[in-house]
Amino acid sequence: MKRAARKEPSEQDDVAEEVEFYGCKTWIPNWMPQWVRFVACLSYFMVLVVLTLLVSVFFLPRRRWRVRLVKNFMYFFAPGVFFLYGLRIRVTGGHNRGSLAEHRPVVYLVNHSSTLDFVTCSRCLSTGTIAIAKKALLLHPIGWIAWLNGTVFIDRSNRAKAIRSMNSIAGLLRAHGISVCVFPEGTRSRDGRLQPFKKGAMHLAMQSKVPIVPVVINGAHNIWGKLGWTIKCNEAPIEMKFLPPIETAHWTADTLQQHTDELHALFVQHLRPESRPLKTE
Repeated sequence: MKRAARKEPSEQDDVAEEVEFYGCKTWIPNWMPQWVRFVACLSYFMVLVVLTLLVSVFFLPRRRWRVRLVKNFMYFFAPGVFFLYGLRIRVTGGHNRGSLAEHRPVVYLVNHSSTLDFVTCSRCLSTGTIAIAKKALLLHPIGWIAWLNGTVFIDRSNRAKAIRSMNSIAGLLRAHGISVCVFPEGTRSRDGRLQPFKKGAMHLAMQSKVPIVPVVINGAHNIWGKLGWTIKCNEAPIEMKFLPPIETAHWTADTLQQHTDELHALFVQHLRPESRPLKTE
């Protein structure tokens, strides 16, 4: 469910920027119990999982076909979430996305403060984007689709295996034009505030020599935080901002920490005050 993009004046200058809108308010009354919404959403989700797994048989031979699976899945699943919870997303800077069709891969860096980041990223990132996820996700139905899509699962308990998995992604980006989404904090924030960045994503971008596109999300934690199962309905739209690509071809191992610190500071600059770290990390 996507509304037509329109031009709005930029906060920094007088140049209009294109804004994309996804989702809608729900007319379901507020007294409707959360568990009813959840059961309806889960039932719809499982039906789509089964259908996607059946259709995926025809995509298996070609990787560039398979990387479209999650995007196609989300075309159908996201409207259900939007309708049940009144979820809305406002996207700016969409022209900074990578492109599978144009063989223009990027590494998306996204701050991670809510389970809803799965919906916002899968719906709004470019087609042909895989992810890096923890191995435990394979126990969840969405993990099965993510695996077919090409998502790389990291065993956090085995550093050597995790490094090998990360190294395998660099070749995919260059050979197939696939983009990858990484949460550089490593896990969801408990309080919605930005956590320190790990260097894995930056090392991947440096190794593959593809640009990094920072993606700043504001407002998702207020709707559904890490703790609890309550999702607030008809809240203000989640703000998702694609910042200009950052070239990494000149990066070296000696400057990697500096670039990591600079990227963290860039996120702090674009996050709302309530999502910024309480002290300098």
